Amino acid sequence: MVDGYTLTVFSYALLYLIKVMNLSSYQISIMGISSIFGVFFGSMIFGKIADLYGRRYIYIYDLIIVSIFLFLTGLSTNYIIFSIFQFLVGIGIGADYPISSSIQAEFSPKKVRGRYLLINIFSFSIGSILFLIIAVPLVLFTGINAWRFMYMIGAIFPLIVVYSRKKIPESPYWVEYRYGKKAEKIVKEEIKEDTGLKISRMPKLEKGGTKLSDIFKGKYLAYSVFIAVAWFSYNVISYGIWTYSPLIFSTEIASHYADLYVVFTGMAESIPVIVGFLIAIYYVERLGRKPLLLIGFLGAFITLIIFFFVNEYMVVGLLMTFGAFGMVHLFDNIGPSPMTYAYPVELFPTRIRGTAMGFATSISRLGSIVAIFSFPIIDSLYGLKTVVLCFAIFALIGFLISLKFAPETKDKSLR
Repeated sequence: MVDGYTLTVFSYALLYLIKVMNLSSYQISIMGISSIFGVFFGSMIFGKIADLYGRRYIYIYDLIIVSIFLFLTGLSTNYIIFSIFQFLVGIGIGADYPISSSIQAEFSPKKVRGRYLLINIFSFSIGSILFLIIAVPLVLFTGINAWRFMYMIGAIFPLIVVYSRKKIPESPYWVEYRYGKKAEKIVKEEIKEDTGLKISRMPKLEKGGTKLSDIFKGKYLAYSVFIAVAWFSYNVISYGIWTYSPLIFSTEIASHYADLYVVFTGMAESIPVIVGFLIAIYYVERLGRKPLLLIGFLGAFITLIIFFFVNEYMVVGLLMTFGAFGMVHLFDNIGPSPMTYAYPVELFPTRIRGTAMGFATSISRLGSIVAIFSFPIIDSLYGLKTVVLCFAIFALIGFLISLKFAPETKDKSLR
């Protein structure tokens, strides 16, 4: 949820930041990728730490970093200070991705594990919607400083999460892997004390080390390539559209209340996201992960290709652009968005689960950086239709790599 809020707030704060800081396209790109660079490093480093030293304590406290630097972002006076604070926000968010997903998977029954993981990543969209609701009074009543309050208010939510996590026990999977025969006593006592639950038996786990290189050995090499390419491709499309669609829509709206109308457009843009996620949550345990992933990538590709050719031969307006982006959001959230999040923690064993998720998250953020940095440049040089074509190519790449390498993890036990 916090990640969704943070991504969305930049998209709308940018409408004010351009005026306040007199930003160039290069500076906009630097500001846009700063938090994502933080996620890149945070997920890689803390995913490894979670496999070596456990999930629990990082999971409880990592979002304190996010809260502090979200608040400080609202006090920024230039794009350099803004970018530094956002980088540190990203470190905290990046730490949470491999740890929260591992804990989610390791505490979920396998028959509904996919659904629980999807509900978890669906919180990203809840964060976006929450921001848009908060943005309405800020746009109406705080004027040019609205962006500052957007970030400062956002600093409250990580603290709520930190409080809610205080009693989470350590994962039985990690304790079993780390302590072996001693684990059963440790886990039974700790979980019973913290939650009142009783453990009847410990999970059977794959043996081995926790080296980063382990995710590139044997069958795990194909899994790593699949996840990295699929998630990278999805993030190019998703972050490109989410980050700059408010700017695109703002150029189409001629009104004194243009900023407010853009916020409402963003709310409407969230509708296909919610619908897509609900479809995925309903079918993930019925159809499985791979069919939904393929449907999502293929549907996004077809939508983008059609929009490209329409853009080639006629002038498109706000309604048509909104419709095309809305369809892409629908298909993205049926497949690529939730499945690329669920796959790493289901495919890799406990000993390297956090490491693998950290690696996958880091590579995915490279896709985000490519999109955010290149979108305004390509758009200014060649126009929106060229950007749309690039998105379509990445949707096709995601489809082909998933068709070739994606396994099915429905009803499979974690190892």
